[in-house]
This record gives sequence, structure tokens and C-alpha cells, in this order.
Amino acid sequence: MKKPVVSIIIPLYVITERFFGDLEKFTELNYPSYEILVVCDKRIQITVPKARLILTGRKRTGPAEKRDIALKHARGSICAIIDDDAYPDCVWLKNAVADFTDKRIAAVGGPGITPKEDNYWEQLTGFAYESYFCGGAARYRFVKGRRRFVDDYPAYNLLVRKDVLKNVGGYGSHFYGGEDTFLCLKIIKAGYRIVYDPKVVVYHHRRALFVPYLKQIANIGKHRGYFAKVYPETSRRLMYFLPTALAVGFWGMPIASIMFPVLFFPYLVLLSFVVFALGLSISFNKVGYVSSVLVAVGIIMTHVVYGTNFVLGYFTQDLKR
Repeated sequence: MKKPVVSIIIPLYVITERFFGDLEKFTELNYPSYEILVVCDKRIQITVPKARLILTGRKRTGPAEKRDIALKHARGSICAIIDDDAYPDCVWLKNAVADFTDKRIAAVGGPGITPKEDNYWEQLTGFAYESYFCGGAARYRFVKGRRRFVDDYPAYNLLVRKDVLKNVGGYGSHFYGGEDTFLCLKIIKAGYRIVYDPKVVVYHHRRALFVPYLKQIANIGKHRGYFAKVYPETSRRLMYFLPTALAVGFWGMPIASIMFPVLFFPYLVLLSFVVFALGLSISFNKVGYVSSVLVAVGIIMTHVVYGTNFVLGYFTQDLKR
């Protein structure tokens, strides 16, 4: 049977040498019919076959806006959305297209795995994501989990039927850090289904631990907090509120235990949990004691930063990009 044409959409924001190196890896795709649309605010030179540049004509656009611009130029019946800091496994499109033979499925997502070539500090972030104590119920987004239906999935690896994208109005938002949640909610509310397939793999570069990574987490937490208020269907869930409880504990328990000695025992319990998380980090990741300590601290700070910004987002009146 003739394979459907796939339009790969890359919203380019940070222009680096690594991006051009990653773009070359798209030539290894084991799939006959695809195009690559690189959407950018600035003119760049692209020499990769099947890739073409689409200029936004604006000074500063977010990823959601860039993807909507690409949608107008897409020739394929499936839009494969991937970030500018990621590249696909060679059978990415082949495996994803197989899922679309089920007419009930409108979108397919897959794991974003840490590339082996990422540097030491980026690898540490990858280990944090892969930990049950960090990724939690969403850990399958960063490792190969079991196949399942989902109602919310990140846009670093999301393939959607083009007619469905048009039917729901595309991304249609200015969000930068929650635009994928907004899109998936529209897809689900329109009666379509989204499937997670562990065989649909991309390699997603990590932000370095600590500062670059935690800045990203802060933005994600703020958007999720805002969405919990205005789009509760998929964002007002216990798993998104738990980091706030942990953040309150990490900020408040040490001070409270000094002022009120009765709280000293709960504080010890909290410290024990941290030690336990550290022990699991060493056992599961096998990266050495120093690296495991850094990963454990990264996990703790993930929850503290996310939880704090979740509250800020929840009380934000109008979240701007």
C-alpha cells in the first residue's frame, strides 16, 4: 500500500550547530514519503534533502505559532511535530504511521529519550526524568513504557492527522510551555483519541542540571498551575498538585520544626524520604555516588521549583508567553 506523506514540523528558536547536526540525522529515516518544514523567524541556510525553510515574517514567534504557520504549508496528511532540540529514531515515522491505520486514532506520541551524546550535566537531567520520584506517573514520556491511550502529551514527539489539526483550529494559542496540553485537550474534546506508542521514539536533548533545567521546570509548573484553573479537564489532577505540597514541606518544615518542636518528627520523616530517594537513584541509575547525589538534589529541586511555580501560575490572571 502507498504510504501517506508525512510533514515533519520543526519550530526553530535557538539556532545552534547542534541543530544542524541533528537535522542531518533526519536523512536516516526509514520511510519513503516525508518533508521537513523548519519554521524560523530568521533566514538560515538548509542543505538537508526534503527540508525547506519557512519564514514567519515576524520578529518573535512561539512554537505554537510556528507550528500553525507550518500547517498552512504542509503537504502531508500527517503532521509529525518535533522540537528543535530533538531528532528521530530511524523507524520513527514507520512505526507511527502503522498506528494511524486505526481510524479512531487522531494522534500518536512516543518517548523522548536522552541521547547518548549529551554531556555529563545533561545526562544527569535525563537520569532525574527517568526516576520514579521525578517523572512519577508521567515517567513513560522519557523512557519506553507500555502502550496506552492518553489525553495529554508533549509536542516534542507528537504526530497528528492534518485534517484533525485543522478541525480543532491548530494550536491556536500563544502558550510556550503548555501549548501541547491545550492542543491535546481540544483533540480529546472533539471526540478523537491519542495513543502513546513506545516504539515511536525520538532522542530529546536535555537542559543541563541545574539552572537551565530548573528554568524549564519553572515554566512548565507555571503553565500547569494556570491550566489547572482555566482548563481543569486534564490539568486538575492530584499528580500535578503533589509537588506543591512537597514544596511547602521543603520550604516550611525546617523553620516550623525550630519554632514548634512537635514538628521535628515529621521533619525527620521527610528527610528519610529524601535519603530513600537518593538510595533508589544510586541503585536504579548506577552512575556513581557523586552523580547520584546530584541527581537526588535535582529531583528534590524539581518538585520544589515546579510546586512553587504551580501556585504562581494558578493565581496568574492571564498567562503571557
